[in-house]
Amino acid sequence: MTILIVDDHPIVLKGIHALLASSFAEARIVDAAGLEEAEQMLNRHKVDILITDLDLNGESGSMLIEHVRDVQPATQVVVYTMHEEPWSVGEIADMDTEAVVMKSDNAAELLMAVKSLCDGKGYYSPTFFRLLNSLKRHPDRLSDREKQVVSLTAMGLSAADMALRLGISANTVEFHRRRIMQKLNVANAAEMISRATELGLKANI
Repeated sequence: MTILIVDDHPIVLKGIHALLASSFAEARIVDAAGLEEAEQMLNRHKVDILITDLDLNGESGSMLIEHVRDVQPATQVVVYTMHEEPWSVGEIADMDTEAVVMKSDNAAELLMAVKSLCDGKGYYSPTFFRLLNSLKRHPDRLSDREKQVVSLTAMGLSAADMALRLGISANTVEFHRRRIMQKLNVANAAEMISRATELGLKANI
């Protein structure tokens, strides 16, 4: 298992590295201090778990997440951030991530997130849940991209056709489908379309 940590604060980067190394001795842990360096790491390594801040020396961590979805769609993403503003929480809820931990959380929460991902489960820290509840938002809300995938699936497009339509890879389309079915707690495409229609989650393409 390879874990990539991305943070523009050297002390934080070293601290996360040491924390993970002590609990996941079998893992290869690599670091990056910014977007460009992280992209280089993704070119060199097959990354299983990405842990990233959202502020990277003036660049956006969301751009890194989008890049990961294109080049390594199977990578599981943990957002690890100090931003608890309502608008930031709303943006995080719409991102394609498997886990969210706030930097105000106990360090054990980050370990719990990684362990959950290793077990095939997502993880949202209690602090993030509290912030979401204050916004009356939930982490199972579909992102704009996921809504597009639902709509195109309802139109009968194949993964290859959707990939061309959306400008992403077929593997990324399949990743989104899996995420949508997990979020909506359904077992197949037909149930996904039905449930999304009930919730009014389909997007206009």
